[in-house]
Amino acid sequence: MTHIRVDIHLPLKFNPEESGKEISQEIFFQTYEELLKLAGGISTNNNPLNGSWINPLSNVRYDDKTITFTIVVESEDRMTINQIPKIRELINYKNTLKGRFKQHEIFIVATRCTRL
Repeated sequence: MTHIRVDIHLPLKFNPEESGKEISQEIFFQTYEELLKLAGGISTNNNPLNGSWINPLSNVRYDDKTITFTIVVESEDRMTINQIPKIRELINYKNTLKGRFKQHEIFIVATRCTRL
């Protein structure tokens, strides 16, 4: 069995173009519940991370504070992460998150791991 750890970094504020307001707890709760249903388990770190990125299309810099939601996806596919059905669901779900959190991009990292 292959295990994939997926870290989803979610911003605490909307993009400045979208008013820069703080994102409501209800939005985070809805996302938490959807990811729990998708993966069967979830953890979160509510200590904000500071981060920055430069949009390659506009060359605009964004400075964010994010929290991380972590899930683990299991699969028999040991070769390609993108072929794992749950990972494909997450790739599609990313568009939902971009709209919900009013972001140009949502940073998601998938890493092969071994459950101990």
